[in-house]
Amino acid sequence: MKTCQIMSLTGPYEHLPLANGDIAPVHIRVDGRAKRISLKVEKIGGLVTLTAPSEAKLPEARRFMSKRTRWIAERRAEAHEITPFALGSVVPFLGRMRRIVQDKSAKDPLVVFGDQILIGGPGSSVKSAIYRFFKAEALRRLIASTSKYAAKSGVTVKRVSIRDAKTRWGSCSADGRLSFSWRLVMAPEHVLDYVAAHEVAHLKHMNHSPEYWTHLAGLFPEFKVAESWLKENGPGLRSYG
Repeated sequence: MKTCQIMSLTGPYEHLPLANGDIAPVHIRVDGRAKRISLKVEKIGGLVTLTAPSEAKLPEARRFMSKRTRWIAERRAEAHEITPFALGSVVPFLGRMRRIVQDKSAKDPLVVFGDQILIGGPGSSVKSAIYRFFKAEALRRLIASTSKYAAKSGVTVKRVSIRDAKTRWGSCSADGRLSFSWRLVMAPEHVLDYVAAHEVAHLKHMNHSPEYWTHLAGLFPEFKVAESWLKENGPGLRSYG
């Protein structure tokens, strides 16, 4: 039996002049699994990726891209800039913007104090210290929230874990395993609480039926307010780190 070899090559960056006068770096890819030429602009950082199904299609792909410079410029203007976890950066924690500062004499590796996230120790540990703290704090709060809503629902949460999913804020399995984005700890507390209630409610109804929404409203009456906040501001939370 013959096998079909799939070619997936990562090419160099090219620089594309845009309609607004900017120059955009473009990642050129050849992927044998692709069915057609595609052009993508990341919502976080604005990276442009041009994908062609074969090397022979690259000239056509570049022509395709050159006709869409205005569209690319518009999408890049809408993209969120990436804010690193670094000294001086201002990042959200529990819905409040806080500046990352350092105190080498501090005994604790990280303390949230008012509008500051205070880092102790050498500057090289800033990024890892914040990741560890945010993930640990997210897990702690989500375990507490899911336990609260599970008791109200009469269901059992078997396990709570955190990840960094690109599209989902939470997910659940029928056996009681719940997974959440650790980035929820950057949102206001009621938003994190809502996502916990949303997933626990699925343990009662594994769908989005009218019965599900009625049950969720009983657990979290203001769910529409939290949903609106997450829809409007959630994508921006993925631009930190």
